[in-house]
Amino acid sequence: MRALLYKAPGQPLALENIPDPEPGEDEVVIRVARCGVCGTDAHATSGHGFPMPADSQLGHEYGGEVVAVGKAVDRFKVGDRLSAMTVVGCGHCEGCKTGIDLLCTNGFKGYAHGLAEYARVNARGATKLPSTMSLADSSLVEPMSVGGRAVRLANPSKDSKVVIIGPGPIGLSVLFWLQRRGVENVVMLASSGRRKGLAEKMGGGQFVIEGDDAKDEIYSILGGAPDIVFEAAGVPGVIARAIDLVRGQGLVIGLGFCLEPDTIIPGMAMIKDVTVRWSTIFTRDDFAASADAIDRDPDLARVMVTDAVGIEQASDAFEEFRKGTGVSGKLVIDPWG
Repeated sequence: MRALLYKAPGQPLALENIPDPEPGEDEVVIRVARCGVCGTDAHATSGHGFPMPADSQLGHEYGGEVVAVGKAVDRFKVGDRLSAMTVVGCGHCEGCKTGIDLLCTNGFKGYAHGLAEYARVNARGATKLPSTMSLADSSLVEPMSVGGRAVRLANPSKDSKVVIIGPGPIGLSVLFWLQRRGVENVVMLASSGRRKGLAEKMGGGQFVIEGDDAKDEIYSILGGAPDIVFEAAGVPGVIARAIDLVRGQGLVIGLGFCLEPDTIIPGMAMIKDVTVRWSTIFTRDDFAASADAIDRDPDLARVMVTDAVGIEQASDAFEEFRKGTGVSGKLVIDPWG
């Protein structure tokens, strides 16, 4: 099969032929329908954060159709359509009991290799897609789950005043879930107007560009300080900005995947009695809920997808994405397009 492989920091992904995957006992193999590209992919291939060995596969936002089934699998059969969780824990340790497989104390398995024609998937970490859901939307389940868990943790009411910092795919996924809850008093705060159109299509009509007057503008739109601030930018300084913006005893949810040292003034958060809550990935229930929500409102979910290319164009498109010179929203790869 053809797959995109990481070679070295800063180098383009290489499209190569590698052996077709075979399922383990508790695994299935899927024909990948779509795979999304994430900001963490850009970080990893640029040499930031966690190092990867040469010839590593990438892709943790994907789904497809089952073509082979491991002998211990009874949840899936050939022809089933699924979306895959790419971190799967042991299922019985204290970490896994939280519902977050990333916290597995026995060592989780990674299945982030969706940038290929076929992929192995752990059956326990997969969600069967609704029969009416398009496979073209299968890559949206993972990023939508990230925003879904964050909104679930924040538990806003319809009257909550909310700010989302960062209008990228994760910020847009937060906006998607706020829309589903009927939360209307929402401001998207961005470093530029590049994604204003995407936010407006997702239903976020209030868009503010960061600057000296941004705080006053936000307070004017919301009618006061926000109750909740979702940090979805993942760059230094944004957590401090969120603490500055939120009301006394308000809530800051950290979603942005920042891999650089950052600085806050703890006393400022303490004086305001602010709660800062990090939200990492999602539970299986969040994942299944995302599939159902996308199935019910696919047009709204698809707003974040601005670029879709075939696997032969994927390396060039990935480079544009990594350099920040292309793709205003979500880049999706069709291995068969």
